[in-house]
Amino acid sequence: MMESALTINLEVLSDEDCWLIFSKIAFSNEEELKYLEDLGRKLAIKCNGLPLVAKTLGSLMHNKRNREQWNKILDSHMWELEDIEKGLLAPLLLSYYELPSTMRRCFSYCAIFSKDYLFSRDKLVLHWMAQGYVESKANMEMEVIAEEYFEKLAMCSFIQDFERHENSDGKIISCKMHDIVHDFAQLMAKNDSFEIDGGKKLERDWQSAHHLHLKISKEMQCLEFIYHAINLCTLFLLSHERDYEFEMLLSNSFHHFRCLRTLILDCPIEKLPDTVENLIHLRCLHMSENVYIKELPETLCNLYNLQTLYIENSYGLKKLPQGMSKLINLRHLIFDENSHLVFPKGVGKLIDLGTLWVFNIGDKDDREGCKFGELKNLNQLRGTLRINGLENVVDVGEVQNAQLKKKIHLRGLVLWFSPLDSLEDEEDIRRMENDILVLNALEPPPHLQDLEIGGYMGNIIYPNWMMSCTTLKRLQLLRCVKLEHLPSLGQLPFLEVLKISWLLNVKKVGDEFLGIEDSKNKKDYWEEWIGMGETGEEEEEKDNGIVTNPILIKIMPRLQSLKIFRCYGLKSLPNYLKNSGIELKERYQKGSREYWHFPNIILIGSNGTSSH
Repeated sequence: MMESALTINLEVLSDEDCWLIFSKIAFSNEEELKYLEDLGRKLAIKCNGLPLVAKTLGSLMHNKRNREQWNKILDSHMWELEDIEKGLLAPLLLSYYELPSTMRRCFSYCAIFSKDYLFSRDKLVLHWMAQGYVESKANMEMEVIAEEYFEKLAMCSFIQDFERHENSDGKIISCKMHDIVHDFAQLMAKNDSFEIDGGKKLERDWQSAHHLHLKISKEMQCLEFIYHAINLCTLFLLSHERDYEFEMLLSNSFHHFRCLRTLILDCPIEKLPDTVENLIHLRCLHMSENVYIKELPETLCNLYNLQTLYIENSYGLKKLPQGMSKLINLRHLIFDENSHLVFPKGVGKLIDLGTLWVFNIGDKDDREGCKFGELKNLNQLRGTLRINGLENVVDVGEVQNAQLKKKIHLRGLVLWFSPLDSLEDEEDIRRMENDILVLNALEPPPHLQDLEIGGYMGNIIYPNWMMSCTTLKRLQLLRCVKLEHLPSLGQLPFLEVLKISWLLNVKKVGDEFLGIEDSKNKKDYWEEWIGMGETGEEEEEKDNGIVTNPILIKIMPRLQSLKIFRCYGLKSLPNYLKNSGIELKERYQKGSREYWHFPNIILIGSNGTSSH
């Protein structure tokens, strides 16, 4: 339509190009390649010039190391099947039947989602668990086994377009499925999984379906027709249209689906019907951002088999049901980390909880609210836990009683106090003293990698507390406006990322940062950051023309990113930062925000090597 002067017709790949793609994935070293190259080139010819086939076959053959296995694939009757989906069916079938039955079910379950759907790794794992697809093994959590399934499907090229976590762990957080692979998944799930779009004419008998994705539209007169699918294990309801009649029909449907294990609601409803208690086999209740639930019914607490309660839009939700302690099989309680949900007493009885994104401590005057001590027995918690409302802690003994040090699976911890702009009257002074006592009483989990402290009104963080976090990789200190000295962060051997924001009362960063001695200078705002023994004529070594400093190498050997935000008075940095081969960006201003930003720190070691 644009009348382009040049049209490029994309042809299929040559056999040689297919071989290059295939061999890169299939072989780990040159020795393997030489041993199996003749058979591999024959498989590359069977790719018919399609890169997806080359990737799939390469993944299939990656762990096969003898010629007998390779000849078996070459001689498979699968290649004699009709040329369906442009030659893709045979290699996909070969890879599919190589999977254990549990993983085949996990793969075909993806057919319930639409093409080009962005899969969340964690959500997909929870859905597989809810369906009972994840086999149990001694001393291994279901979640760990399910994640192994995910990794295997990724290795087989059944999923692609990975988005990875920004930290150094590089964990996959989302992915997509190729259109052709999605068609294949639907073929494998035929007569079991259905997607119904707005009341269009159905070409198959869906009443025996186990998994139903229903897109609701105004053209649909009613929803009663779905009541006949009494064997449903998954119901995915999608609509962007407000319809109060739909809530009533949803309520009625809960009387029919006694086998339901997964309920996904992606529709603008404001009330979850009381009849939800009829879904006695429900394992996973997932409510998307389109759901505007204001409160959850108490009857929800009768779902004793519930494993996952996932609420993406929790801004309007003010409190959880009082009977939450009855959900004895709950493993994942997930809602937005900025939610102000009031936790009821008894949450601490949910000892199987593995995921709890946020834990809100009730107000001092709220007798019904949850207290810090509820965390005591939640020792299966994994991932990151955010604790809000630490300023509400009255009894420091309750902090010690929570025994965070026993949460050995936690890798991230966010400790948030409600920040104050000033501490002037007697009540505010008590707040400062209490914050110090609370933070010092906390005993961090032993394998912590991420730590964020925000809104802390104390003027000091005791060194012994910070030094117990020896495995820290990432640290953020935010809005700690009364903090006068940085803790001894320089002695954290694995620290990679450091972010400091709104530390308005830090006067100087000196040797105490390295854990040597306390600073004694008194200045307005943070103005100086000096290094150990700095006099302006610090001893330096030169290696290939690059200035190096052994002190920095020893103190902060892995630092990669340093961000200083809204510490307006800072006017100098220590020489060991400026003269150690570190790439620095100058301070810049964006609107009313002023930054120091060092995004790519390069440390030059004594052997002349560098790390980025």
